[in-house]
Formats: sequence, C-alpha cells, structure tokens
Amino acid sequence: MIDKVQIMINLFKRTLLILIVGLSLLALYPTRPVVVTPGAMGPYLNGIFTPEAPGEGLSFTLEDPLPGQTFYGPIRIIPFLGTEDILLLGKRGMVWRINLEDQAAESVLNISDRCFGRGDAGAVGLALHPRFAATDATDDEKVIFIYYRSKPQLDEWSELGYNRLSKFRWDDNAQAFDPESEEILIQQYDRSTWHNGGDLFFGPEDGFLYFSVGDEGHEEFIEDSNQRLDGGFFTGVFRIDVDNNPARSHPIIRQPRPLASPPDGWPETFSQGYSIPNDNPWPSPDGAHLEEYFALGLRSPYTMRYDAETDDIWVADVGAGDMEEISIVERGGNMQWPYKEGTLNFPGFERPDDLIGNEITPILAYDREFGRSITGGEVYRGDKFPGLYGKYLFSDFHSNRLMAIDAVDDGSQPDLLTLVGDLRNEHPDIPSGAGVTGIYPQANGDILITVLGSRMEAIPGKIFRIQQRNPVPEPPARLSDLGVFADMVTLETNSGILPYRTNSPLWSDRALKRRWLILPNDGSFDTSDEQIDFSQTGEWDFPEGSVFIKHFELPLTTDPNVQENQGRRLETRFYIVGPQSSYGLSYHWNEEGTEAFLANGSDTEDFEVIDHETGAVAYVQTWEFPGRAQCSQCHTAAAGFTLGLNTHQLNGELRYPDIGNVPINQLTYLSELGAFRQDIPAPEELPRAFAIEDESAGLDVRVRSYLDANCASCHRPGGITNLGMDLRFNTELPFTNIVNVAASSHNSDPNRMIVRPGSHQDSELWHRDDALDGSKMPPLSKQLRDEPYLEKLAEWIDGLNENAGQSSEDRIYPNPFGNLLSIRLRDDRVGPFEVELYNSNGQRLYQAEFTNRNFRIETGLLPPGVYVVVMSSDGERMSWRVVKQ
Repeated sequence: MIDKVQIMINLFKRTLLILIVGLSLLALYPTRPVVVTPGAMGPYLNGIFTPEAPGEGLSFTLEDPLPGQTFYGPIRIIPFLGTEDILLLGKRGMVWRINLEDQAAESVLNISDRCFGRGDAGAVGLALHPRFAATDATDDEKVIFIYYRSKPQLDEWSELGYNRLSKFRWDDNAQAFDPESEEILIQQYDRSTWHNGGDLFFGPEDGFLYFSVGDEGHEEFIEDSNQRLDGGFFTGVFRIDVDNNPARSHPIIRQPRPLASPPDGWPETFSQGYSIPNDNPWPSPDGAHLEEYFALGLRSPYTMRYDAETDDIWVADVGAGDMEEISIVERGGNMQWPYKEGTLNFPGFERPDDLIGNEITPILAYDREFGRSITGGEVYRGDKFPGLYGKYLFSDFHSNRLMAIDAVDDGSQPDLLTLVGDLRNEHPDIPSGAGVTGIYPQANGDILITVLGSRMEAIPGKIFRIQQRNPVPEPPARLSDLGVFADMVTLETNSGILPYRTNSPLWSDRALKRRWLILPNDGSFDTSDEQIDFSQTGEWDFPEGSVFIKHFELPLTTDPNVQENQGRRLETRFYIVGPQSSYGLSYHWNEEGTEAFLANGSDTEDFEVIDHETGAVAYVQTWEFPGRAQCSQCHTAAAGFTLGLNTHQLNGELRYPDIGNVPINQLTYLSELGAFRQDIPAPEELPRAFAIEDESAGLDVRVRSYLDANCASCHRPGGITNLGMDLRFNTELPFTNIVNVAASSHNSDPNRMIVRPGSHQDSELWHRDDALDGSKMPPLSKQLRDEPYLEKLAEWIDGLNENAGQSSEDRIYPNPFGNLLSIRLRDDRVGPFEVELYNSNGQRLYQAEFTNRNFRIETGLLPPGVYVVVMSSDGERMSWRVVKQ
C-alpha cells in the first residue's frame, strides 16, 4: 500500500514539474495566434478594376482563324491570285495554300531539301508573278519567286551559305508548284545567316520585281558590304525585270562578287535569267558596278511593303544596338547605314565624302529600351477598322508589341500608337518563344499576324487575326479612391489585402519597395476560384481577379539605413490577373507624397541625392516611370505573368499585422489561410532563394537567386526567341546553357562566352549586367549599377571550375515533366542530333533536328501519360521513358 502511495506522489511531482516547465516555456515563447482570413474581397479589387486592360482608344486582341493548326516558321503571307485563298511561306521552305473560311491548309511547295532554315536563316520572301492568274498567262508567268538560304551541306551548322532568288513553275495537274522546276536567278555567297532581308513584291505600275537584302550580318563584315555598288547583293533594295522586256530593260552587264572566297568545291556566285530596268538609278555601261541597285544603306531590312495609294515603299530596318527605324525608300536613296543607326551616329564609321545617292532619314526611329528587332507591316487601307486607315502597322520581334503610326512624311517624328501591348499575352495558343514575323492586311479588311515559335526549340508557329476590343473604362484617377489604403500617410491597408516580401528582390535603382497581394474571396478560401495552384519549382497560377501591388520610394540620401516610408514616394503599381491575360497600371505620387494619380504613358524625373555625411549633392538620379505597354515586356506569359510570387521567393518569414506581427513563414501562413489548392510540404523541404548580400547562404545560391529575380522573366524557355538561356532558380547549371556557351546577340562581343569559368572579364553576362548603354541588362528602367551584385557575380564566375556546367552523361529533365522537357547531351557528343517523341501507342508526335547539346521540347499541349523520347546521333540511338504529369 505504501509503495502505491509513494508511486502516486512521485507521479504527481513529475506531472507538476512538467506543467511548471511548460508554463515557463509558454511565457518565454508565446503561442502564435491562429491565422484567420484577412477579410472578404471581390475579384478585381471589389470590381474597381476590369478583366481587360482599360483604354478608350484603339485596342485590339487576337483570335485564331485556324484552330488546332500550326505551321513551322510562318514568315510571309500573300494573296493567291485568282482565288480567295492565301499563300503562307514557312522558313524551312514550305509554302501552304490556305482557305480561312474553310479552315483548310495544304502544301503547294516544299524545298526543305535545299533550304537552310536554322537560326535566323531560311525562306524569307515570296511573290507571285503579277500575271499568274491571267487567263492567257504563259508558263513563264505562272511562277512563284522565293528568296531563301541554301548551302551544300544542310546538315552542318555554320554561318556560311548562299542567298538565292529562284522561281518555280505551277503544275496545273498537281495543283502545286513543281520543286524540280527551280530556276536560280541569283546565287550570292554570304558569310552570315543574319540580315538576309528577302522581302519581295512586284511594282504594280512598272511590273518589276523588288527585293531587299541586308549586309553580311557581323560587325567584322560591315565595311566589306556597305556603301558600295561594286560588290554583291547586299545592303539595299534591288529592282529587276523578270520578263526581260527589251523595250524597258537591258541584259545583265556585271556579275555579283562574293566578298570572300567560299570553301573549296562550293558553287559560284552568279546572276542570270532577268534584265536590268533602264531607269534604275545607277547605270554602269562599263560594268564597273551592279546596276540592280534601286536604293542602298540598309542594315537588316526584314520587311519591305508597297503602298499603292501613295506609291511609297516602306522599309523597316533592324538596328544594331541602339535604334530601330522605319523609312520610305526612294529611287537612288541612301538610308545611311552604317554611318547612321536611326538618328544616331554609328561608332567607327564616318559619312563617306563621295556619298552614293540621296540621304534618306527615317520616318520613325525608336531606341532599344522601347523595343528590339522591328517587324514591319504595311499601310492599312481597309474599311473594317476605320481608326487604322492610313496608318503604317508594325511590330517588334522581341516585345511583340503591335503598333501604328500615321503614314505621313512631313518631317516630324510621328506619334506612336500601341494597339496591343504584347501579343503573347492575348491568346492561350500563342506558341512558346513567340515572335511576330509579319502583319498582313487583307482585301476584306482583316489583318493577319504571323507568329513564329521559338527557333531555338523548333516550336511551330501560327496565324492569328486581330479583333478590335470594345472600349474599357479607366479605373479611378486617384489612388485614394481605390480603397486600398486605410491611411494614405502610413499606407496601412484595408482588410482583405495581404503583405508579402521576396527573398531576392528585383534591382530597382536603389528604390525601397513594399508589396501586397489581393486574392478574391468571400471570407474564406475554400474554392478553386479563391485559391492558388501551388508548384514547388514552377510558377504559381493565381485565380482570376487577383491583384498585386508594389509601392516604390526613392531614398534621397546616400545613408544606407533609410527605412521604408522615409524616401520620396514615386509610384504605386498594380498588376491585375484577367481571364486570359493580365495588365499593369501605375499611380504616380505628387511631390508632397499625399496623393497619387493614374498614369498612362512612360515618363522620367530627376532627383538630387544628398551625401548623408557632407550634405552636398552626391549625384542626380533619373527615375524611369514605365508606360502601361512596357509592363508586358517583363510580365510575360512564359513567366506566368506574375513575377516574384513563387515558392523559392516566398519561402521566408514575414510579420503579419493580423496575427500580432509574430514572424511566420509566408508559405505556412498562406497554407494555413487555405490559399493553396494543395497541401504543401514543410518550408524547410522546399527551395529557397536568398538575397545577394545574405551571407548565411552560399555564393552560388545567392547569384542564382539574383539571376532568377532579375533575368529569368525573359531568359527562360518561351522567353527571348533566339536564345536558349534558362536562368530560372531551379534549373541545374548544365541546363542553363550559359557556361562556355558563345555569346550570340548582336549587342554582344562574339569573342566572349556568356559565362567563361575563371574570368568574369571574358564573360558576357558580367559585362551586360555592368553596362548602362544600349547593351545593358536588364534593358528596362536601369540607370544605376548594382555594385554589390556585380562584385558577387565576378566572384562567382572567377570561382567556377573549368568543368562547371559540363555534363558527362546524357540527361533528360525533369521527369516527370510538365509544359517543357529538356535534353542535355554529354559534352563529347557532336551534332547534328535528331530527337523524336512517341506516345505509348508508338505514334510519333514530334520530330526535329538540332545542333546544340542542350535542347527543349514544348509539351504543354500533351495529355498526361507515358511517352518515349528517342535521340539519334551518328548511327547511335538512345531512348528515355518519361511521364507527363
């Protein structure tokens, strides 16, 4: 009995001790309050914003006239004379006949067996003889003219090759053009696949064939091919008589010259089968120079169109690094390249003393902060969109912005009208890595757009048709009328608005930033319309009607300890998630910091920054306020529109006011709130980014975090069209395609690698991030260098092992996969490679050739299931079994 009593006493003592210790711990570490819903909020900030971008002017979107149909490399569209159909040219040498009403397409020419269509090269121009559909047309008139790139070994990747102008005869029996009927009119050796130009048209008045060609494409060839008539077919607009009418033209006198010797055994450069119009501007009876020139001084005239109403020839010329330009070509005109780029003097080249022709200044020139690689269209003369009548339509290959200017040459800089901010954000079927290749008004008033899929990933493109939107009203003009801030002094928010922070923030020229998130909900997050589709390594998918807020303040002192709400208020930006696309708006603060007002266009403002030690002006900082159209240059469909809201960026603590400012991991908070559709792992099991100055993390993860935050919105699969870089945080280094990969941009030094291990001075990445001129990265809203980052980037590059980024095995990543499948072949393999994708029934779904050891397949349209990837190289075949989630 005594033992039992003693046991009970001891048990009571232990229980009491545990209770005392527990209460002591609770006193030291108070229990975190339960996460509760911050308050109901209707979609689009309780309806303050609209599902579509606001605008009272001309605003357009896209529709798909050919649902489910794609075409590799759609480049040009022309009417198929005598029918209601159109002809579409693909860059690999395919021509399709398309009836949009019947939604039918069939191939009518295939010269892929002789067309080199990789990179920037390929078939780039086509034109039908103007008498093609005449009832009495001869065989020589029932022809199509194609301008394309060729070379003896199509399998080998090299810059060397030939630009060809050929014609092919129509076969009435086959109802197609005969590829075996080719007659080569011009074959010009060219050392570069860039700047081929190649747009063709027949002059309605004179019946002559016009075609445009750029220079040889690399800086070291500029002097060879420009501002001369005695070389080859480069840097100009050319005019020839394919009918060989002796009353209006005369035989060829001078043959074109290659500007360097081609490899041994390669064919000659020549011209044949046409005549020279007698009234071409530079006759040369003694054969001292080519007489085919109609105008010169063009760098990369990818598009050239004729306006019959004014008899003007419009050319869009792609710039080198600073400006894009649009010009009206005149007979005997000189468009000033290379001594001028747009309105700027081009370094290293002076205006020739003995200038050929008459100088032509551009109608419009814009710098590369606004757009890069102009894609010209033509003057709209239809009646479907009266507001566009008489306007020259054009786009930009990298920004995919659709624009227009008045087609009037009065000597002044025309007003530029943005019709679509970014075509990639306007339709769910826009291909990955999309770039606009052409704008084609039709006889019925429609406007067709050709969109190229990524050339690096062999992704098919599409044809779209633009449609005008109904006007959408603007939101309230004053920030205080939106109902976001309960206190405009402290910026305390109203209920329903959640703060957030990013682990590795975007560099914004020293600006201090505060961020908030609004998820539509009825008081609880219990339906998919109120929840985020979570991804551990990919982008989060936010419900329609979500709104993101970012507030910017600029410290006007060099004191590094300035805190939020102590700087000059600049702007408060909103980003709104719509049903198919998203859009951004900005409110600019007044000087007193008491109110902000809705802005439309871009702007700049200068601020004096005071040295906190001396009180003197340290420097003047320019702040760039982006326009609405510029939002879409970073907030791309490829990046999921929203930036910085993903697992690795939000995997960190924040003090939330609604739970007493107790620190809690943001992922845990959102999960307990019910804001995710899925249960998520513990934060410590998930990826996490780190700020560049956070010494608690290794240098590699900090640099990769920074590159993800500042670069990966564009430099990712589906982003920049011509580059294969992938700077996303979770991409393994061998798959980033940056280490020991040659720089390929025209703004880059071709002698550098993107990243050369051990030498940041020989790494293009470091130089571009250090730059503040037209080659700077990021290209928008950057006026100051991020010195701490540049120091750490140099340290990271200099510390990389010479084998960094290499792969000793063939790998496929990720598996299971989602919208993209990457293949990384081991470094000792030599291309070309062939890749095929099969479903579980053995049906081949995809086939492509590539030369790089790093290759991607877009898989977003594939249903979940099991697939087989087969890769072939030099007689060896290998396969992987992969699973689509």
